[in-house]
Amino acid sequence: MKNKKHLFHFIVSESMNKNVIDFLLKEFKINTFSKLFETMFRLIDKKILKMKGIIGNQRSEYAVIDNTDDKRLDKYLRISESDYLRIKRWHSLYNEFGMASTVRDIILFFYNGVMKYGLEGFLELISKKLRIDKLKNDFLDKMTQLLNIAAQKQLLYELAIENYPKYV
Repeated sequence: MKNKKHLFHFIVSESMNKNVIDFLLKEFKINTFSKLFETMFRLIDKKILKMKGIIGNQRSEYAVIDNTDDKRLDKYLRISESDYLRIKRWHSLYNEFGMASTVRDIILFFYNGVMKYGLEGFLELISKKLRIDKLKNDFLDKMTQLLNIAAQKQLLYELAIENYPKYV
């Protein structure tokens, strides 16, 4: 039963598919999107859980997919049952609008990290232990009055990527 794969459906913008996902597939030299996501998920699953904990209750706010590109594409992902259940648990635990927002967060986190540090540099950084307390303090110092959850998540992930060497 552990090898069972779930077919997971979510929506991305056309530009995210073309610019972000295709770029990551080329950088990682992986043929399928499912294998790419599985690789990224294995590298970041414990860290993303801790980062989501900084924001906490996300009040089930709708996450804007892409406000510059109105074309939407259906993406399908085959993920293991354990990964699916873990993402589902996070969705419930942090009151996210949908499980797809977590998938998009992971994809964008890797894209921004690879763009900033290069693939090898970013993989080396994320393999190190993340000092979540420093990240949380910096996040809370900068957050001030950001009420929108999407803006909070964007700030948190940008802060983590920008200063990742400082947090390891």
